[in-house]
Amino acid sequence: GTTFYPRLNRADYNHESHTEEMIRYNKEGANYRLLDSGHLLNEKNNRDGKQIGTVFQSTFECMTLKQFYFTMIYVPCDYAETLDAFYGRYWNHVESRAKGGKGSYPAIKLTTKKAKQMLHGGPKPLCA
Repeated sequence: GTTFYPRLNRADYNHESHTEEMIRYNKEGANYRLLDSGHLLNEKNNRDGKQIGTVFQSTFECMTLKQFYFTMIYVPCDYAETLDAFYGRYWNHVESRAKGGKGSYPAIKLTTKKAKQMLHGGPKPLCA
């Protein structure tokens, strides 16, 4: 079925950076849409106060095991299409939040060398 997943953007924290990311991701094939019109978010229709979310197709009825760093986890069989809807066709490229990952800066693309350095040794602690 079709799933609409709302995006939380707080004006005093992450609105500007998340909007910049969503517009970039849409240019790369993501599916961030305005709730009121159903149109893809872009530079021209972006307005404060608009409700935005990702639309993707999944029933979540089929799950498959996938390697996740040093363990195996269940993910939807159509995980790639779902990630495309959120992050565009480059969802499997490492990005950095910069400035300590506090959420108030847009994600930035990394070189292949820097991405490998960041992934070395597995995931970072969530509450670091």
